[in-house]
Amino acid sequence: MTRTRISSIELTALFVERLKQVSVCPDGFLIAIVPSAVNESGWSAVMNSGQRTRHPLCARRIKAIEKQLRRNYVLVED
Repeated sequence: MTRTRISSIELTALFVERLKQVSVCPDGFLIAIVPSAVNESGWSAVMNSGQRTRHPLCARRIKAIEKQLRRNYVLVED
């Protein structure tokens, strides 16, 4: 399956859009899309450990979204 090439800014916008659909994450929840050679999509969504601890349901939701988006998107090298 061909994946769409996308920038980290566009990926972040997709995460924000999907997170707004559920009320698990508080407003202002911070995530970052970073390049990663660990997986074939070339990116990972990260958040700070304090947020993961305070909002475990949100952290799980972000991991689920990450799994869905990795199937369709590959990070463009800047």
